[in-house]
Amino acid sequence: MKIEFIVNAHPDVTRIAVMEDGRLMELIVEKSDEKRIVGNIYLGRVNAVLPGMQAAFVDIGMERSAFLHVSDVRTGVVDAKGFAQSLVDEKPLTAEETGRPIEDLIKRGQEVLVQVTKEPIGTKGARVSSRISIAGRYVVSMPGDPVAGVSRKIGDRKERSRLREIVTKVSSEGFGIIARTAGTDQSEEAFKADIERIVERWKEIGALAVKSRAPMLLHQEHDVVTMTIRDLVSTDMTLFVTDSKEVYTAARNYLKKLSPELAGKIRLFRGRTPIFEHYGIEQEMTGITDREVELKSGGALVIDQTEALVAVDVNTRRYVGRKSQENTILKTNLEAAKEVARQLRLRDIGGIIVIDFIDMAKRENRAAVLARLEHELALDRTKSYVVEISPLGLVEMTRKRVRPSLAQSLSEPCSRCGGSGRVLSPLSASIRLERLLERVSARKTHKSLVISVHPELAAYFMEEDGRRFEYLTGKARLEIELHEDQRLRVDEFRVYSLDSHEEITKEFLQ
Repeated sequence: MKIEFIVNAHPDVTRIAVMEDGRLMELIVEKSDEKRIVGNIYLGRVNAVLPGMQAAFVDIGMERSAFLHVSDVRTGVVDAKGFAQSLVDEKPLTAEETGRPIEDLIKRGQEVLVQVTKEPIGTKGARVSSRISIAGRYVVSMPGDPVAGVSRKIGDRKERSRLREIVTKVSSEGFGIIARTAGTDQSEEAFKADIERIVERWKEIGALAVKSRAPMLLHQEHDVVTMTIRDLVSTDMTLFVTDSKEVYTAARNYLKKLSPELAGKIRLFRGRTPIFEHYGIEQEMTGITDREVELKSGGALVIDQTEALVAVDVNTRRYVGRKSQENTILKTNLEAAKEVARQLRLRDIGGIIVIDFIDMAKRENRAAVLARLEHELALDRTKSYVVEISPLGLVEMTRKRVRPSLAQSLSEPCSRCGGSGRVLSPLSASIRLERLLERVSARKTHKSLVISVHPELAAYFMEEDGRRFEYLTGKARLEIELHEDQRLRVDEFRVYSLDSHEEITKEFLQ
């Protein structure tokens, strides 16, 4: 597979396009004012312990407290100072899951070592775990864990056996390690050097934790470009090109230390056209947040993101096939299965996902579609779990969510509809306002009002020589002045009392 990395560096945002065989498969975006925190390690302080939820809230120095579930609590690590000192001594305390209730493991006000596993999303704070780890180029190190294993993504049995022998030989006592896919074909010396670097970093983290007070950032993950190189760049890479001299220099220096054979593939783009336009990525990105995705056959996907789940609907649309209806549906579903997996990666969609494939009569066809979906998802570095396809053609699946989706990152709720996608009609909005005014009139405490509305709603009231507005004021028997406010939504209004000199909208709106 031909893999290319195109990096567009801008003062406000860094964009990294991952191309596979010439097609955009992932788009990694990081804004300068919204740095990623997954992987950061903190000395936190427990704000609250909730036995009913078997969870705790931990202050890590951010706007909202982080969420720590009992399943993510490990003994040894929760003794922050003791575990930190054991890291300095290179003899990490054992980190185990005990099955005991959270109120027996941690207390309010206690300092704990935690690592962010999920970014804050919406109104939710970050999710953290006391099972801490640091990823190197070839291994992931987990102090207090006795494991010495190999990534499941390495499928070759001989290579797995070779790597398991290496990690067993070079591992440091008390520092569990897992060989990463980037370690494939690497020497024992390369693994040993990588582990030594990480152990030194653990000692630095431990020393900082011992002398610090919570909340304190102990370890910060690399910038998004370095993380991409560490996690994604492999011998399959054919090109890494950037329009930033700083990124070019940093990338070459990083790879010279860890994978010298790949450093020569780093290129600095000097073209006059924007780098994403030059490599055709801007065109590939067209519609990346659109609700509808067209398929080459003429079919389409319709993607709707809600608070609880993401729904994907598959339609044949213009594709009518040439033979039987079942073959037409099968071809559309197979093409859709591949595109769904791509869209999940490209849009970085996580959580619960329900895919409504077109209903298929034959069991073997349903199995073929499911197999295609699972095959394409296996190429995704983010973990997913797929349930069997139902007789109705529905597939339920989950994809690990560690950060807001690309649509959430690149957009914001619509100022006209509040993010719902719908607004009240002028008639519905006027009836709603009429009911409010009736309640105000019945109370008899406010007689003079100012009502602020969007200009479109104001225009609706003033149609037919203002008869609608006259009807509104006459029925309420109130003195009303209409005021236009462009900042309001088209179906929104604000009611102010000139008698009490305050807004009364919430008081009377039901």
